[in-house]
Amino acid sequence: MKRTALAAAIVTLLFGSSFALASSHREAPLITGTPKVDGTDFYMFRSYETGRAGYVTFIANYQPLQDPYGGPNYFAMDPNAVYSILIDNNGDGIEDLTFDFRFKNNYQNLSIPVNGVSVAVPLSNIGSFGPGQTTNDGVKNLIETYTVVSVRGTRAIAGTNLATGTGIFRKPFDNIGNKSIPSYAAYADSHISRLGIDGCAGE
Repeated sequence: MKRTALAAAIVTLLFGSSFALASSHREAPLITGTPKVDGTDFYMFRSYETGRAGYVTFIANYQPLQDPYGGPNYFAMDPNAVYSILIDNNGDGIEDLTFDFRFKNNYQNLSIPVNGVSVAVPLSNIGSFGPGQTTNDGVKNLIETYTVVSVRGTRAIAGTNLATGTGIFRKPFDNIGNKSIPSYAAYADSHISRLGIDGCAGE
């Protein structure tokens, strides 16, 4: 029997390096060569929503020291990396459950006319979008999607986006400024998705 779990924190807040100030871990020598996998803060707490006291929220931050003025090519995740959350349920220091996130970057190669010539644009976007416009892609040069796999022991289970029935989720742009995304909170909220994984506790 397939059960579902609400994964709002995992799906949206995982990528929220612009939501709050993060630690700087750039002093670690090896991470300077791979800044896109620089994990900074990790939060885990019991959910405080009504009726969800038995659930736990995970929030992971990556890529510190990123601000809206750090463009024009912002904070895309690394498609060659696996971003993992490892969970130890019994305190033996060995993970019992892992969530693996893998990203895909789709570049649309947008161009604009300049004196009758079509000129490629090296920017992440060429206009504003949102709130609620998760598929308004005409002004986005980069569209990021991701998949989620749950691993228990040797068993890996691909997660399903219950809104679309596929295994693909859309990553929102980071908060790159009001000119690009006039209402970021509403835009980010529109990317909260329900994640279905066989064997997970019901909502």
